[in-house]
Amino acid sequence: MDGAKSSMFPDHAFLLKDTSPDEIAQSFSKEGFILLSQVLDDLTLDEWKQFAEEYFHRCFQVLHENGHIKAPLHCIGKEYLMGLGAKYGFKELVMRSPGRYELSLLDTLETVPDISKIVTTLESLLPKCLGGNYDSIEQFKVCHVSLLVSTPGSTDQAWHADGGHTNIQEHLPCHCANVFVPLHDLPIEMGPTEFRPESHYITRNLAPMMLAAKCRGTLRAPTS
Repeated sequence: MDGAKSSMFPDHAFLLKDTSPDEIAQSFSKEGFILLSQVLDDLTLDEWKQFAEEYFHRCFQVLHENGHIKAPLHCIGKEYLMGLGAKYGFKELVMRSPGRYELSLLDTLETVPDISKIVTTLESLLPKCLGGNYDSIEQFKVCHVSLLVSTPGSTDQAWHADGGHTNIQEHLPCHCANVFVPLHDLPIEMGPTEFRPESHYITRNLAPMMLAAKCRGTLRAPTS
C-alpha cells in the first residue's frame, strides 16, 4: 500500500521512511512480523523480477538437458515434472508443495542482482529487531537466500513455522529473521503469504491451541 496509514492499513504495517526503528522493532517483538511499504524502488524490484523469471526457466532447461525431467518445463498440463520434496529435488531446486518451488541462491550470489540494496534499506532496523547488543548490521550473517515461486494452480500451503526456538523453556528475543520481498503485486486472489499475529510464541500443540482460540473468539485473523 502507498501513502500514509489509513483504516485499511494494518497496525503492524509501516512506512519505513516515516517511522522510527524503535517503534517498528517493538511491533515486531509483539506480533512476530512486520509489513514494510515503499522499501525498494521499482528499478530494483524489476531487476530482481527479471532475474527470477529467467533463473526459474533456466533451472528446468538444465534439468532437462541432464536427463532429470522429460521436458524443459516445470509442468505439462497438470503434470508436474519434478517429484515433491527434498527427496526428489536438488540442492538448488526443490518443489515444496505442488506447484510451489524454492530455488537456493546462496552458492550463486555472484550471479544475482546486488543484494546489498536490500540489506542497506534494513541496516537501521534489523539490529533493533534481533535480540542481543548489536551495533551494526555488519555483525549479522546471511544464512540463506532463495527464490520462492508459486506457479498458477499451485496448492495452498499448510500453516507452518520456518524456524525453531533456541529455548523451549522461556520466550527469548528473535535470533534470526526472514525477509520476504514480493516481486509483484499480490492480491488476495493470488493467495499471498499469510502471517498469524503472535504465533511466534512457542506452543507444543499448535492446531489444538488455534482451535481453542477460535472457539473463545480470541484467534487473530491472518495478515497477508
